Amino acid sequence: MAAIAQDTTSVVLNQPNNSGLLISLHPLTLLNISDHFTRTVIQQASPGPVHVIGALLGIQSGREVEIFNSYELQFAIQPDGSIRIHEEYFVTKQEQFRQVFPSYDFLGWYTVGRKPSMIDIDVLQQLMTYNESPLFLQMDPNEVPTPARSLPITVYESIVDIVDGQPQPMFIKAAYKVETGEAERIAVDHVAHAATHQEGESSLVSHLSGQQNAIKMLDTRIKLLHEYLQDSVNGKVPKDHDLERQISSLCNRLPTISGQAFEEEFMTEYNDVLLTSYLATVTKGIHAMSDMVDKFNVVASQNSHHGQSRARRGMMG
Repeated sequence: MAAIAQDTTSVVLNQPNNSGLLISLHPLTLLNISDHFTRTVIQQASPGPVHVIGALLGIQSGREVEIFNSYELQFAIQPDGSIRIHEEYFVTKQEQFRQVFPSYDFLGWYTVGRKPSMIDIDVLQQLMTYNESPLFLQMDPNEVPTPARSLPITVYESIVDIVDGQPQPMFIKAAYKVETGEAERIAVDHVAHAATHQEGESSLVSHLSGQQNAIKMLDTRIKLLHEYLQDSVNGKVPKDHDLERQISSLCNRLPTISGQAFEEEFMTEYNDVLLTSYLATVTKGIHAMSDMVDKFNVVASQNSHHGQSRARRGMMG
């Protein structure tokens, strides 16, 4: 496989693409791929090739394909250089995305590199279980686009061609365009033209710096409380029950981890709150009705009093 993987030309058909497929890429997908690659490069401890693989999500209507989102895939590099996708993670991630975006389907996958190779064909064969003809998006981070306004991205369609009398999965280049909605244009414009503050600092950097400082302060205070409790248990410092009650009250405010017991207790408290609110509404309604009855009785008694007075005057007359 390692020797075959070096052949990067035999897996791509050098002929025009007449499939008529219209592919649209949205900015979120491009930002996700760039962010994935950047984080992988920074976190990689030893120098070497960078492997980045992710799934493409979107909507296909006839020959029109729109790629709206993407997510990272877990994989393992085998001793022969091939890549094995973590199927359980892929299925779980697909189910989670389908719960949030029920109209999004798995359309293909992305990676980084100069040209497709047999390693990508092997990944294609693994993913064909979930899509008969997945798209393949490849980004070359070392390419200098020409012209300058183009993107270092190539999209391939996957097809089956006959090679030496045998069916062989292949790639063929496909045209694409970048499509943006109104919300996406606003977000991208904000990122590209962030307002500058003192010393050339953008508003985004200022916001993230404030969050970082707040998290550091919170972490410092939590460590201080943890050290105090440890020293209190070990007898290094005298116990302060009032302070321990305050710490316990603070911990009780934190979100409880999810679980069957938590869900049952949460639903019980939720139903109690709803019942209390319902009783308060009923009580308020009864009080309003009681006021209306009292006012009605006053009006009725006044009318009865006026009627009796008129009857007496008639008798006297």
